[in-house]
Amino acid sequence: MLDTAVIGAGMAGAAVAAELELAGRDYKLLEAGPHRGRAHIAADEDSAHLADPAQDPSFAPFLAQPGALYGPLSGYRRRVGGRSLYWRGICLRVEDDVLREWPDEVRRALLGTGDDPGLYAHIEAALRTWCGGIQLTQARTTTEAEMVKELAGLGYPAVPTPRAIRTLGQGRWEAYSPVTDLPSERILAGHRVSAVRKRPGGYSLVLDDGDGPALAARHVVLCAGTVGNIELVDGLLHGRGREPRRYSLVDHVACGMLVVDSHGRHEAMESSVYAGFDAPSRSNLIVERQRHGEGVLLDAWAMGEQPPEATSTVLAGDATSVTLEPAARAALDAVRRDQRHLLGELARRTGLTTRFREEYVSFDEALARAEAEPGTAVSYDATIGELDHESGGLPLDGEHVDVNGQLREAPEVAVAGPCLFPRAGAANPSLTTLALARYVVQRMR
Repeated sequence: MLDTAVIGAGMAGAAVAAELELAGRDYKLLEAGPHRGRAHIAADEDSAHLADPAQDPSFAPFLAQPGALYGPLSGYRRRVGGRSLYWRGICLRVEDDVLREWPDEVRRALLGTGDDPGLYAHIEAALRTWCGGIQLTQARTTTEAEMVKELAGLGYPAVPTPRAIRTLGQGRWEAYSPVTDLPSERILAGHRVSAVRKRPGGYSLVLDDGDGPALAARHVVLCAGTVGNIELVDGLLHGRGREPRRYSLVDHVACGMLVVDSHGRHEAMESSVYAGFDAPSRSNLIVERQRHGEGVLLDAWAMGEQPPEATSTVLAGDATSVTLEPAARAALDAVRRDQRHLLGELARRTGLTTRFREEYVSFDEALARAEAEPGTAVSYDATIGELDHESGGLPLDGEHVDVNGQLREAPEVAVAGPCLFPRAGAANPSLTTLALARYVVQRMR
């Protein structure tokens, strides 16, 4: 019998596996998708198009019947490495006032106490080492340095966006992924786990939709994504063929604006500046410039919290679905209004003409309008589910998961990933996912 089986080889699963490797534990990392290499998609210009889910053969919706809320392009990158090979390396901490609603033990572990700087600081230090010893907020291009000065002059607390990236030359770059250095013999690709079941001395992992052989393990760590983890926990604790049970779910709320400068200077690599946290909209503001034909595209976007009063509901069962109540939609609309005001103020300070619309405008539609009117700021929206930041459902010290990240009714089963977040805040989840992977492994029995 295997000591530990880790289900899912994305950011959370690979980070858990890396911690198990350091601890010298016997484990296997199971991934439903194939092994298509472990290089980040930005490391090769021929793979950059895979950022678009519609063009990526590894993309798989996480709902069998996508709805209006989490649509057909909301899903996983089903391959070894998962989303860690697609993310842009942005490393923001969850805000302090949000962390105050997390369990005290978890918050102290993240932020540190006394002589211990905490898991956030430890992970950031490891990422700096991976980056070659440079600070995560160090400017990677002269454009980035110029943007910081420009935004600071406009009154923003601007710094280069903290990113765990390395430049590779000729416009190529890569973001950190914990899957890169894992021993190949530890990875089992092409093995989808459809269920986890209790057995004497451990658990059985049912593979290939129940038709394949089961894998036995004493310990299991669920890293199958937020919705995937909810489904596995729901099946383990409550079985199948019954009324669906309810779980909470949040993503991030985002609005942006695009400006095309047909004659602007550009560098080979995109530049990104963090312009601070906006309290009224509870959003992080990020301003970026990237190549666009012979000119430059400015993309400024506000990423905010799907607030606690506007959580989505997962109905987990034989056919999982996600819904949002009308009152929650009204709360999300209020966040978007505040985000548009934040972006409008940025446009005002920079002297830009704006073409903002209150109704939903997709990125592609906004880009077409911005190209038709160079120098004009055009707004766009990201619907719930588009950012791949879904979290919650199995919060630490909640109904199903204890403060150590283990299932209360099955303590040899641990959970990792954004599903553990008691509240998500406005930060992208990757840095916290890496920190919690270490937290969970350190507390495994």
